[in-house]
Amino acid sequence: MSDRVGEVYLQVAEHHMYGGELKVVRSTQKRPAVLEPGCILVKIKLSIPRAAWKPFEPEAIVTVPAELTEQAPVEVEAVSPDA
Repeated sequence: MSDRVGEVYLQVAEHHMYGGELKVVRSTQKRPAVLEPGCILVKIKLSIPRAAWKPFEPEAIVTVPAELTEQAPVEVEAVSPDA
């Protein structure tokens, strides 16, 4: 079975009211021409096996180290917590 791929662009801002957590302000499938004020742009490429379209709720926590924020792609592999 082949994977399904897609990209999403997240406009992310610091959420100062909640102890510095991040807030996704907007998500789009195409690169936005203009960023919302106070946001950075995060491009995420998804690759999901076709077999995954069974009833489930995928979840992943992605931590991006500071040294990787210099225009280098970050690859993340999601694994089941039950594994």
